[in-house]
Amino acid sequence: MTVVVPLIIGQIVRRHIKDWLERKKPPFGAISSCVLLMIIYTTFCDTFSNPNIDLDKFSLIIIVFIIFFVQLSFMLLTFLFSTRSNFGFTPADTVAIIFCSTHKSLTLGIPMLKIVFAGYEHLSLISVPLLIYHPAQILLGSVLVPTIKSWMVSRQKALKLTRQPKAPVKV
Repeated sequence: MTVVVPLIIGQIVRRHIKDWLERKKPPFGAISSCVLLMIIYTTFCDTFSNPNIDLDKFSLIIIVFIIFFVQLSFMLLTFLFSTRSNFGFTPADTVAIIFCSTHKSLTLGIPMLKIVFAGYEHLSLISVPLLIYHPAQILLGSVLVPTIKSWMVSRQKALKLTRQPKAPVKV
């Protein structure tokens, strides 16, 4: 009811008002960002205002390191698998695979946690890793973009050089 029904209703309504949406161009990007910010804020407040949360600083730091390690590991694995020659992905495909396959959003994770663990008194404690994972993926993405971009550009140039037909030799 929280995730699937709104998605289905949105797809149905979109078909009927598609022309109007293309003419008016409502600010869906800004609305989406505001809703995401509101979800993050309310979850953060619910989590850390809960008196039952028993989370010391050391545990929080360990969770942060584990999440960064897991995120980097997933990004490395997707990079290694997507750059194998037998899959046939372009460098641009590889970059999309790295970021799209490892990045998950709070907008889906928090409702799922609230559904699965409804009524559980330690829901706040369970949501801490997700609250850390979202900023971690943004931070890692912004740190790794220059390196990944330079790799992609160099690979694309190398692929173009190997695919160009050789000019005939004039005698």
